[in-house]
Amino acid sequence: MINPKEIKAKVEKWWSDGSYLLSVLNNENYFPKEVPKINLVDVSKVHEEYQTIIKEQEVLKSFSKESKGFGYTLEWEEKNYQKIGRNKFVKKIVFETQNDFLKYVGREKDFVKFKDNVKLILSELEQLENWITKNPIKVVEYCDIWADLLKVCKYFINEHVPGKYYIRELPINVHTKFIELHKTVITSLLEYLIPDKIAPNSKNDFCLKFGLKDKEPSVRIRILGDDLKTGYIYNDFAIPLSSFRNKEFNASIVFITENLMNFLTLPHKQNSIAIWSGGGFNISYLANVNWLKNKSIYYWGDIDMAGFHILSQLRSYYSHTRSIMMDRETFDKFYDKGEGKPIPTVELRGLTSDEFQLYSIVREGNFRLEQEKIPQDYAVKTILNI
Repeated sequence: MINPKEIKAKVEKWWSDGSYLLSVLNNENYFPKEVPKINLVDVSKVHEEYQTIIKEQEVLKSFSKESKGFGYTLEWEEKNYQKIGRNKFVKKIVFETQNDFLKYVGREKDFVKFKDNVKLILSELEQLENWITKNPIKVVEYCDIWADLLKVCKYFINEHVPGKYYIRELPINVHTKFIELHKTVITSLLEYLIPDKIAPNSKNDFCLKFGLKDKEPSVRIRILGDDLKTGYIYNDFAIPLSSFRNKEFNASIVFITENLMNFLTLPHKQNSIAIWSGGGFNISYLANVNWLKNKSIYYWGDIDMAGFHILSQLRSYYSHTRSIMMDRETFDKFYDKGEGKPIPTVELRGLTSDEFQLYSIVREGNFRLEQEKIPQDYAVKTILNI
């Protein structure tokens, strides 16, 4: 037979799934409401389990409205059995009123806050009525911060200028980390309120989606050619990505490495610079740099699946990119039992036939030759011969 703990677990869902709150918003009668799918008396076992059944019913009764003054009401039916005579057994468990339910699940104060917040939200932004209907439990979840949430919403509706502010300097009277701490609900609200002002293809990037300035990734550059150093204060420096895109470097040759240490140890070479964008698939930062289109680009990555994926990605931006030390000769000379990290197999475009053949080999064998496993003198010789 069902017990009081199981009853509570069932009826708490009426609150947590929002069904009860939605009925309140729609002015629908939710009560009286029967507790569904309950396991009561098994008639076929009354004779064998009579004493157990009686005790279990007494426990139910002790936690019922009849005993507590609130909560569920037990509905009984009387049956006559030849061996045990006439007895009453629980037929239904019902919550008769809203107050019985709220007090039973301990949500009386939450319900008052819910009603007050609905009133507040609609008085400030009546266009959120349908949002509330779809998200009643969020009204409760953020019950203590609705005044500030509404300030944020009204700012983005009426005052926001895309690209003007970082998230922590928005001229809204909330603490500086408020929006960052509550991005999930603010995103839901703004997607509903200002769908026409959302940046396309922004996915889960809050700053991009709602037109906020954001911290930029940096690109690190080394000036390799002595002939170029007079034009720069430093020969190893990092600049914001936007500055990198807008500043053309005079070098004709550009080396791009995946590994930072290899970047740092590239040899001096006339008319050349080296770029490190953070490694791995951060290569995407280098897309759409117009001045790179006219440079001789060389990419040096690991000889493994990821390395060839990154090469393919870079070639999608700059089809004239050439690979260095990612060939069969280098692999055969220096491979030493390295294993790659499995990544999803996709069709790689832009590889040469030799590169694709080597890619197929490392993919089938899960092989990996890391750049740093290649001797420095071999790397220097290869680069200086370009």
